[in-house]
This record gives sequence, structure tokens and C-alpha cells, in this order.
Amino acid sequence: MSHLRFGRLNRSYVALGVVVLLVYMLFVHQDRLSLSSLPYRAIQPVDLTAQRIKTLPKTEVLAHAPGFSVIENLYWHNRTFYLVTDQPWRIPPIKLIASLSTDTRTPANGRVVAKIKSIRLQPVSPEVKESNQIGETISLEAAERQFGSAQVIEGPMIINNDDNFAAHYYHWIGETFLGSWRVWSNYGWRTGMKLPMIKRVAFTQQYSKNDAPPGAKPGKDIFNDKPGANIWFTEKFFPGVVWDTKAVWDRRADSGKVYRITTAVLADRAAGHSGPSAAYKPWGDVLRLPVAPDWLLALRERVFSEYRGDTPLGMPEKPLVVYLQRQDSSRRLVTEDHEALVDELYQLQHEGVADIALEAFNSSMPFDEQVARIARATILIAVHGNGLTHSLWMTPTPRSAVFEFQPRTCTITDYSPLAIAAGVQHYMVHETDFCLPLDCPGRHCEKPGGINTIINLEPRVVTDQIRRILAH
Repeated sequence: MSHLRFGRLNRSYVALGVVVLLVYMLFVHQDRLSLSSLPYRAIQPVDLTAQRIKTLPKTEVLAHAPGFSVIENLYWHNRTFYLVTDQPWRIPPIKLIASLSTDTRTPANGRVVAKIKSIRLQPVSPEVKESNQIGETISLEAAERQFGSAQVIEGPMIINNDDNFAAHYYHWIGETFLGSWRVWSNYGWRTGMKLPMIKRVAFTQQYSKNDAPPGAKPGKDIFNDKPGANIWFTEKFFPGVVWDTKAVWDRRADSGKVYRITTAVLADRAAGHSGPSAAYKPWGDVLRLPVAPDWLLALRERVFSEYRGDTPLGMPEKPLVVYLQRQDSSRRLVTEDHEALVDELYQLQHEGVADIALEAFNSSMPFDEQVARIARATILIAVHGNGLTHSLWMTPTPRSAVFEFQPRTCTITDYSPLAIAAGVQHYMVHETDFCLPLDCPGRHCEKPGGINTIINLEPRVVTDQIRRILAH
């Protein structure tokens, strides 16, 4: 009996000890308890609504800067884009995505460029005003009816939504396309994705010269540039690309169907000008998006995919200064200053500082030959003009530079951002001195003459700085 009583006593002490230990853990170490240490029961919907909204392809803005957006599941119907979402606050303001016209003064006349369709329930109070909401309210049932059976257009598709400013190598490749490629590259950079090849390029408001109706005006209604650079470069960048011109979009509008673009890179000039960093250009904000240093390299390599010219590809061992002349145009150097510049450049070659190449591109020279000659340049010098768009294809090195000549009365910042985007230092030369991009005067140009005039230049301003650059 004594053994039994002793056993019961031991068990009582053990039970008491367990209680004390639990109390100690609860009150002394209560800060160590967390939700993760408690039993968890998943919250699951009891109806099929969640599955239905998951099944409906909803719009997602994957990357964005004013004027340039990577959009998944972008809808289009009767000349209006639709962004269908149950998270409308994740969609940027429409004015930063798309516009009716490059000229913001153009009257709407009932047209709507884009709408956000927000899937949500009815308001919980009569004080809630629909006018204060982001987008137009739509029920899930209505969204399924309107957008659930949309005809699919497979992307990725670059969409130029402008009605002007495309029929020029600089305005298309150096502005709208460049901004599109930047936001697309940023999307790949920050997600780590290997991005697929662009399949389609669209001009929603402009024809090509092959499908333009009678009376369509080159430049305004037709996106082709006279030398053919826009088509040539775009098709080199994206072999086999499909062109969806205004004629195609007109037929889609007439069909009455709703379309869903799986992946769109939407570019809109007026929307870009609405951004806080625009500074008179559409890509002021998008060019501030971080990208890989070689973000333009793949494009240049595609330009050379079938190159058969005589210019060696790759950088020369000795620095090369390329002077891109335009003495046959209205915007050129004073003849005496041009000749003096050539003499000073050859003096650099005589001193062994650099080799010199004098170039004068025209429509008879193939585009890949032009790019090949610019890509070898350590330093490119030229009067303000379309040829400076080629600075995009330069090889960025610590000594790479562009010298751009403008009248003292002008600072037109069209090409300096291209050099910066390519990783190349830019020098704006105003006759007797120069400035770096962030130190230059604000964008302006005094009359008469403006930028389209004959320009004076003190050549030693350029060649002395070249000596300093190449000395390092």
C-alpha cells in the first residue's frame, strides 16, 4: 500500500509540474507565441465566384512610365482600349497611358481612347458616388459577357497609338520605338525574364503606304519615312514581324468584335508628354527606368545579321573619330569653319591621337553600312540632325562621346538623351564652348533662323576636348 501511495504522490507532482511549466510558458514567454505556431485553417470560398474571376483574363500593367506601358490582357473594341480589372488602383491614370491625338487640343467628338472597367460590388452607402471611383463599375457577370469571349491577338505587340510624328527615322526609332523598347527591357530586367520576340507592330491611327486610301497624306496619315528607315530597322529588329496598320484596325472596328491582346507594349506620345520628367519629349520618364547596360546590343546585332559590307565589325584598336558631315543641307557649318575642323581633325591623326573618318551618309548607302561605320566610332561629331539618331548604335566605353554642333542661340535636346541612353557622353557645342547635358541651358531656340541655319564653330573647342578624352 505504501508503494501505491508513493506512486500516486509522484504522479501528482508530475501533473503539478506540467501545469506550472505551461503557466510559465504562457505568461513568461508569451512574446514567443505567434500565429505561425498556432493551428491554421485555410479560408476557402464556398462559391465559385473566385474561380470565375480567376478564369477571366484580367488586365495587368506589368511595367510603366508615362507614355509607355507593358500591359497583359489589353482589350480593344471600336477604337477604344479597355483595361478590365478587379484592382483598379493598380492601373495608372489613363492620361499617362493613352490619348486621342498627339495634339492634345484635338476635340474628342464623343471618342474615348481608353476605359478602366472595374469589377466590384454595389456601394454600401448612398453617399458613395460613382464619379469618385477609379474606372467604371462593372459586375463580374457583365465583364464575362462583354470580355470573356474576346478574340485573341497574340503578342507581344508594340502599339504606336499616335496619329502623327512617325514618318521620320528619329521620331519613330529614336523616340516612340526607343521608349517602347526601354519599358520592355525594364520589364525583363526587373523580373529576370527572357523576353519573347516581338511578333507584331501596330499603328492604330496611321496607314502604311501600301494600304493607304486615296487622299491620305504622307507624314500625317502614313507612317513610312521617305528613305524607308522605319520599316527596314523594325523588320531587322524583329524578323517576320506582322504590321497591323490603321487599315487593319479599321476592319477590326467594323467587325464589332472585342479583341484581347495578350501582351501589349503601348506607346503614346501625348501621354509621355504628360509625365513629370517629360522636358518637351515623350521619353523623359521612360528613359529613367533602369535596364541592363547592354539593352540595345541585341538590336544592333540583329541589324548586322546579314551584313555583307566591307567595314569591319567591332571596335578598332586605335580610337576612331567619325565626322558625320551635312554640308549639302541647309543646316550645316560655315564653309570656312568646316574646312578648319577637318584640318584640326587630321592634325589629331598626325599626332597619333586617333584615326579620322569623314562620312556623309545619303539614301544610296545601305542602313546596315551606316550603322557599321558608326558602331566603330569612339567619338562621333556632327551638326544637329537626323544622322545623330545613329548614336544609339555606338559602343559604350569610358572614352565614347558625341559632339553635337548647334547655334549659340539654340539648345535643342533631341539627340543628347539618345547618347545618354546608349551609355555615351554627350557634348553640346555652341560655337566657342560646350556643355554637358545637365549643365546646358534649358531647351530653347531664338528666331530668326532657329536651328535650321548655318552654324559657326571654333574647331579647337572640339579637338582639344578630344585630346583630353583620349589621353585617359
